Amino acid sequence: ETTYTPLELLRAMKQAEGDLGRDVGPNSTAVRNGPRPIDLDIIMFDGYEVSNPDGSAADTLGDNEVIPCALVMQTEKLEIPHPRMSEREFVLSPMNDLERATESGRITHPISNKTMNELLHSLFHQNSNSTTSEDEQAYRVLPLPRGRMLQFNRTIIMGILNVTPDSFSDGGKYSSSVELAASQALQLVQDGADIIDIGGESTRPGADEVAVPEELERVIPVIERIRQESDIPISIDTRHAAVAREAIKAGADIVNDVSGGMHDPDMLSSVAEMSVPMIVMHMRGTPKTMQSLTNYSSADNRSKDGIGSEEGGVVPVVATELMQRSNAAEAAGIPRWLQVVDPGIGFAKDIDGNLSLLNGADRLRRSCDNLPFLWGPSRKGFIGKIAGESHPEERDYGTVAACLASIHSNDWGKDDACNMLRVHNVKAVRQAILVYEAIQNAKR
Repeated sequence: ETTYTPLELLRAMKQAEGDLGRDVGPNSTAVRNGPRPIDLDIIMFDGYEVSNPDGSAADTLGDNEVIPCALVMQTEKLEIPHPRMSEREFVLSPMNDLERATESGRITHPISNKTMNELLHSLFHQNSNSTTSEDEQAYRVLPLPRGRMLQFNRTIIMGILNVTPDSFSDGGKYSSSVELAASQALQLVQDGADIIDIGGESTRPGADEVAVPEELERVIPVIERIRQESDIPISIDTRHAAVAREAIKAGADIVNDVSGGMHDPDMLSSVAEMSVPMIVMHMRGTPKTMQSLTNYSSADNRSKDGIGSEEGGVVPVVATELMQRSNAAEAAGIPRWLQVVDPGIGFAKDIDGNLSLLNGADRLRRSCDNLPFLWGPSRKGFIGKIAGESHPEERDYGTVAACLASIHSNDWGKDDACNMLRVHNVKAVRQAILVYEAIQNAKR
């Protein structure tokens, strides 16, 4: 927010551009609309309903009724709304995100009287037969340490590396040797993983908690060894703030907490202090107790922490509880653009609950302000029950089906579904996603 008038704000922005190296002086030799180190623009500006009977404005801005984004202004130096905003996807896409988060769900262009969603939809329609290259399109990104980022121009594949003796699928397979674990991580990268998710504590149903020193002993040497060979993004799968801090120091990039920051009271503040992305998952109880907390049929069936939804059903209740954790993360200092949310497939969900979440993926996204989503159905028990397969490593075919269901969207807009998939068999899922997305993106 600002108390500046539009022209005062423009002057301040020009000063900031100059301070950051842009040639903005009256004798500038820079090419108009050419490359520049920074470019600040005023896109829209709030208007005000004057309060005094004689038609004059009140003495202070706070005494006038604010009309969001309603100002229309045309001067030699400044035009509001920005005259070319409707032509630019890199402007309309984030404005569309902001629109979804408003109480009314609308930000209306004061001249065309169209919402941001309508303007973006219209732009996509205009460009549907154009030759716009991928490099010119706007995509959501997830900033990572050391100046790297993940781009959501496609589905992100997260490869699972459990260095535990008791994980449900591959427990003990990579826990005996740092070299073996690092070698598996590099194989996952070769198979097409965009992220390696390293976990030192099993969170399968009924699992006991692992002490922090033991968890550190399992994960830190593996992270350090991988960093000797690769700069692949690494997420640390942990519920403990101390483990998260040490893992980031060792070279990890993302904190993936299955408790959504509820297990360790220091987790959210620690992640905020480190300024790294966090995956916020929905869960009730602990791995020991979660499968007794699968009733989402009414608002009376809430978690032990008293959270729930006025509307019954697993999709609205999970969305409500998940957004409470996202809001808590934001309040602790983790901005939305550093958050990915996870509905927690298999965590405090029965088979019907898991299927309903996968079937309700669009509704979940809309209810969670279209934040990026991580889906983790890989080899889970519900797949085994449906397919009659008791061995987790034999559930990869069912996993592919669940992954495709999770990323399918009936909603309009390619930016509506920013997805990550956390899987064991990276090669199989990546191949399925490549074919699926090629089909989805084919011209009709």
